[in-house]
Amino acid sequence: MNENRRFPTPQGYPTAADARQSGLTIEGSAINYLKQVYALLAGSLVVSVAAGAVGMTLPFAHEHPIILMVMMFGALFLAMKVQNTATLFLFTGISGLSLGPVIAVYVGAGMSHIVGQAAFLTAAIFFGLTFYAMTAKKDFSMMGGMLFAGLIIVVVGGLVNLFIHSTAISFAISAVGALIFSGFILFETQRLKMEPWAVSPSVAALSMYLNVVNLFTSLLQLLGIFGSDD
Repeated sequence: MNENRRFPTPQGYPTAADARQSGLTIEGSAINYLKQVYALLAGSLVVSVAAGAVGMTLPFAHEHPIILMVMMFGALFLAMKVQNTATLFLFTGISGLSLGPVIAVYVGAGMSHIVGQAAFLTAAIFFGLTFYAMTAKKDFSMMGGMLFAGLIIVVVGGLVNLFIHSTAISFAISAVGALIFSGFILFETQRLKMEPWAVSPSVAALSMYLNVVNLFTSLLQLLGIFGSDD
């Protein structure tokens, strides 16, 4: 697959020609696009955190994780098909709800500080990589294939570890996952800058939200392993 390809502009979103006709520079159009994407991303994280706080004490979230997972995949499919703010926030809300019981386990074990550390590290990595991707001259497009391959390894390793329950494998998956999703943040941020309007703002925000949340959970697992007495 050619990672340098240009995606077709989604119907209804401005092209470079549209920008010129309206008197807006291509750079200005890109800035407007990025503002929309990151505003939606910020809103998604707020919705997710609020839903996560509810999920920490909601019996349904603790008792029916499989149902929540099915709901989350359904909402993800809907958000990809119906690309708007409502479907984006629906998915991020369900995602946050499903994370609530995970956070509750750490808090209940007296490791709430680890949750805070993971959140701080996630924010620091995200802002650092975003700044780097926005300012660097280097082309990161060649990373796409490697990142996708790494993601497959993480998913397969996670499925295998469901049956093995190995701390060493869990540590390795979390470490690789943190690197993979950091790479996706770098790769996708540069693509957003170089190819504005290639995808709708809601889809771009959804993709970046998944990177941030998966980075957070990977770091949370790593810190949890380091902080465990086992």
